[in-house]
Amino acid sequence: MIQILNREKFVRTSVVLLFIAYLGFFSLGLPDAAHGVNWPFVKASFSLPIGWLGLVIAAGGVGYLMSSFSVGYWMNRLGVGQLLAVSSAIVSCGLLGFYFSTSFLIFMLFSALIGLGSGAIDAGLNTYAAEHFSTRHMNWLHAAFGVGATAGPVIITTVLVSFSQNWRLGYAVLGLILLFVSLVFLFSRHLWESDQHKAINVDTNQSDSNKLDTTKALTERVTQRQALKPPIILTQIAFFFVYAGVEIGVGQWAFTVMTELRGISVANAGIWVAVYWGFLALGRIVFGVLVERFSVEHLLRLCLLGMVFGAFLFTLNATPYTSYLGLVLIGFCAAPIFPCMISQTAKLVGKHYAIHAVGFQMSAGVIGAMTLPFLSGVLGDWLGLGFVSLTFVLYAIVLFGLFQWIVRQAAESA
Repeated sequence: MIQILNREKFVRTSVVLLFIAYLGFFSLGLPDAAHGVNWPFVKASFSLPIGWLGLVIAAGGVGYLMSSFSVGYWMNRLGVGQLLAVSSAIVSCGLLGFYFSTSFLIFMLFSALIGLGSGAIDAGLNTYAAEHFSTRHMNWLHAAFGVGATAGPVIITTVLVSFSQNWRLGYAVLGLILLFVSLVFLFSRHLWESDQHKAINVDTNQSDSNKLDTTKALTERVTQRQALKPPIILTQIAFFFVYAGVEIGVGQWAFTVMTELRGISVANAGIWVAVYWGFLALGRIVFGVLVERFSVEHLLRLCLLGMVFGAFLFTLNATPYTSYLGLVLIGFCAAPIFPCMISQTAKLVGKHYAIHAVGFQMSAGVIGAMTLPFLSGVLGDWLGLGFVSLTFVLYAIVLFGLFQWIVRQAAESA
């Protein structure tokens, strides 16, 4: 009877934590796409060059890197639940700070603050989920991020249309949502620290203690410096750098390109940016099923080609619907690339290197998300806004080439 009661308590705790984790990933995606929709109005308010959106993204990326690199230390000091509560509160403060920003410098500082909180949430949730949740839920948790990134532009666009293009109010609404999520994390913090859900990861028969011993052994066997030597790992770092630049760059610049260059209305542009993020989330749900039935390599190759074609359609702009179709294709085809490449890391480089390689990939993605959208904005300032979308085509072609190189290196190693 005691065992049955304990099992029921275990199941209840697991379900509650899983729901809160989905909520956390959803909230993590909300601010990510907000800048792309709000930027034309922020730019006008502070009298800024159009390319300075890249500086806002870069400031957030610096904060993200600072917190994600040190998340292990803070998890040991605060515990998972308290870390998530504090980090969500930090993001909320940053979003609310946008509402009160009186200069672009202050706006940048609040962007860095949001990155600081987001990095801890992202790293903390992923670290916890990788140990406790199944692979299926890991894929769907990342889909929840896409749902949040879809809802963000919808909320911002609704506020812009309904309240005389008040960009500050949109950030405040997101800030209040993050404040609510912070309270959820705070009141559930004791559940995250409980030992009763340690075995929730059911993808393997290996016990938790054995997994920890294996992880420790692998970590001790290969140092970070040694893990940077194999060419395939360096190529993967470049791949994630470019991929994140494409995903974030399209999401951040599409609204500005459509409204300021192509004359598409604020409402329509905001909706289709949301559709872009929505297909990113939908694609992760769909491909989460397909990867169990088809070759991951073939699926990724087709998706990368689809991204090239989608970027070409968006740049071509034969009609507004061509732009819309391009966004849909890029979002849907980009969906499985990040989670699948992460999951294939051990297979491609070996378990000895994978522990370090995944960390390198995540860091490269953050740096790419900071760098490439900024580069696109600089080229847009220099050569004209039309060149911003052209950079998406170039990045997508480079991404496909890097993937082919990774596959070839893996075949040669085998």
